[in-house]
Amino acid sequence: MTDLQICSFNVRGLNAPNKRTQICHYLHKLRVHIVLLQETHFRKQHIPRLSHMLFNQWFHSPSLSSKGVGIAIHKSTPFICQDTLGDADGRYLFTKGLIGSQRFTFENIYAPNSAQADWLVETLAKFGSYAEGVKFLGGDFNVTLNPDLDSSSGMSAVPKLSL
Repeated sequence: MTDLQICSFNVRGLNAPNKRTQICHYLHKLRVHIVLLQETHFRKQHIPRLSHMLFNQWFHSPSLSSKGVGIAIHKSTPFICQDTLGDADGRYLFTKGLIGSQRFTFENIYAPNSAQADWLVETLAKFGSYAEGVKFLGGDFNVTLNPDLDSSSGMSAVPKLSL
């Protein structure tokens, strides 16, 4: 596999079967091999059966509330999962494994709306000690890079001392 296409997608809920199908078909058209999903809204007590034929490997970090992150692998990607690690709040998921003889580690995060800097420092430290091989980090950081363009108030939620 020479060109690995990775996409990060805040789906705002994947509990509806028709929404899962639409998103999988859309990602298939984009030729995405690996997708990092935020806000899946899967709860620990109920993760829907995800037997979609286009994406045949699904990994989750569900939550007790409405967060949750996941990683889906397209059927054409010969990924062999060796380990996953998620948090109890459904805010991050680390998945590592092999594609061919190359080791990969994927991190998918959904940062909280406040205290993002402290949370990111802690989570990235965990990822650093967990990750092996080629590392990919993606997700929803809940941080505006340019407050004038990216927020309705024109202000960043992150304190200047954290930047």
